Amino acid sequence: MGRSIPSFRHLIEIERSNWSEFKKELSTKKEKEAFDIIFKNAKLYTQYLSNANRPVPIEPIMMGALFHNYKTLLKLSKEENVNEDSLKPILVNMEKQKPLAKELFDKTCERWRSLLYAVHKNDRERLLNMFADCCVSLDDGAAKMLIDKGSESNISILFFFCLVLHNQKLIERIKNSVKNGENMKTKGTLLGCMD
Repeated sequence: MGRSIPSFRHLIEIERSNWSEFKKELSTKKEKEAFDIIFKNAKLYTQYLSNANRPVPIEPIMMGALFHNYKTLLKLSKEENVNEDSLKPILVNMEKQKPLAKELFDKTCERWRSLLYAVHKNDRERLLNMFADCCVSLDDGAAKMLIDKGSESNISILFFFCLVLHNQKLIERIKNSVKNGENMKTKGTLLGCMD
């Protein structure tokens, strides 16, 4: 008898197990808990991520974890109302001022098309906004490097790294606004932290 293909939920557990040595080397209990949360957050999107059709399971797992973090950051900054109308001006501006960033955005959307079609409309708009925010935040040199890389896995890893950097900038901005007693709404949108 042939083997059945494991479910994506099972693939998440396999991948988590593959990274267990890494987790053991984390120095604090808090870091180990954060590690577990990454995989827990990815499981929230199992239904969608299983449609991502990525040959390396860690790619959709990372996308799910990063997307969940992005949505959390939107809530913390009180900018949850991301929609298609708010995305259009960003894309038009990107095309005029940062054509390489727009090209990277288009390639990223193409690469993750099956995921974009699988998620609900609100999450699709947020996911597209996350891609756009990340692409806008890159200098043309970084965008060009991502576009020019031949290997798809290199592009994924580099793009994930850019998303992590983007999320970190948002976290720092939120921390600073809380520290200074400011309201995020008075400081502009999340894109404002990319200056």
